[in-house]
Amino acid sequence: MTEQLYITESFKKLQDWAEAHAPEISFRPPAADSAIDTLAQKIGLPIPDDLRLLLRLADGETKPSAGMIGNWRLMPIAEIQAAWGWISKIAEKGAFEDLSPQTPTYIRPVWWHPGWLPIVSSDAGQYFCLDMDPPDQQRTGQVILFQQDQPERPLVAGSLQAWFDRIARDLESGVYTYDEENGFNGEGLMWSALEEKHLFDDIPGKFVVKD
Repeated sequence: MTEQLYITESFKKLQDWAEAHAPEISFRPPAADSAIDTLAQKIGLPIPDDLRLLLRLADGETKPSAGMIGNWRLMPIAEIQAAWGWISKIAEKGAFEDLSPQTPTYIRPVWWHPGWLPIVSSDAGQYFCLDMDPPDQQRTGQVILFQQDQPERPLVAGSLQAWFDRIARDLESGVYTYDEENGFNGEGLMWSALEEKHLFDDIPGKFVVKD
């Protein structure tokens, strides 16, 4: 079995790949530890080590960036806090009360949970999140997909490190292509999901996933 790359190694590979193949992708400068600590205080959630390491390398992507994660952007701290706060606020006001999510047993059966930390944005109300309060605490930090207008909540990866390791290897092996007009050929890079690969096959206008 191939040894998993550390998050710092896989992210460096992502940056190198973007520089060589997708110059429209641009990253922000590293975040200060004080800013990361402030984020944790504001949202009341711990920041996992792999996310902390990632933010120390780059505080997400710039707003005009083409989107490193399959046309979706890595979020800077300010956007993480804003998105988490906005969704949590409308959830508290009952925006999702009558909606029924479709979740596997290892994700809490709710439309939105304040223990979900958004880290990658589609810029259209959809986020890849770190699950900081799963039913099984041993799964803390797993990556899930939150779509405000869809009930599915798939598990994407067991951790941010595992997901980025898979993405880096898939990029290097040519699973994805990128061009200036259309961006990546895999929206959200869902082909790199470790589970639930075909969840979006039959949703018009959503992800098209192939083996």
